[in-house]
Amino acid sequence: MTAKSAIAQMAFSIKMGENHIYDFPEKYRAAVERMVRVLPTEEIKELSEKVTKAQGTLNPAQWEKEYSSKTPHWATDMKPSQFAKEFADDVKERGLGSILEIGCGNGRDSIHFAKSGFIVQAIDVSKSAVKLAQRNIKKAKVDVSIRVASAEDLPFPDYNFDAVFSLSVLHSTNLQKSLREIFRVMAGRGIAFIYIYGDTQFENGTKEIIITLDNFVALLKEIGFIISDFYSEQEKEFDEYGEKHQLLITYMEKM
Repeated sequence: MTAKSAIAQMAFSIKMGENHIYDFPEKYRAAVERMVRVLPTEEIKELSEKVTKAQGTLNPAQWEKEYSSKTPHWATDMKPSQFAKEFADDVKERGLGSILEIGCGNGRDSIHFAKSGFIVQAIDVSKSAVKLAQRNIKKAKVDVSIRVASAEDLPFPDYNFDAVFSLSVLHSTNLQKSLREIFRVMAGRGIAFIYIYGDTQFENGTKEIIITLDNFVALLKEIGFIISDFYSEQEKEFDEYGEKHQLLITYMEKM
């Protein structure tokens, strides 16, 4: 998705009164405000609809809409994911102390990391998701530092985290940017768990290719990651939303 496409989605949601400019990452705001001011609603709507038809993943405006309208289906379960449990065990075995979760959603995995004794920071691109996670973190009585931020522009210094965890999020970002940002904020000998969709197939016969397996592996190596474990799985059945995905799941290290 191009930057203009993402901006069109955000601008249209403001035109419709669904969001405020401050619901979106700061780096987009000037461009969004300019589009809202200069273009008529119908033209922004046309750009927005073109994006919706062409894209299966969600941009910042769409993520915010999903959370602000109602609690989305993926944010209702407060049990930590199996991936988070296994990752926490691995981080503990290595004697590492801090974890960054990118795309925390309702906060369930960050809460598990905090309960496991780690220093935890979390981000989500959706302001409403962060508010939901903050409520759940307060109920759980754990310490998690959380903020609204984009994976493509992490608001943290270099070499800041021992471990990074991101589950089913980064395929909605520019992977060239988000993966490089993850590498930047990871400490030496740090580890990361990344779970993304390589593609999405729809029941109507269309297919959105996000990144091929070979290109994903090549990108990770180009950035400097050491791949310690990797596997790919193609979902067999369409889900209730008429989608099935190629899953790309990676454990990586930074030496």
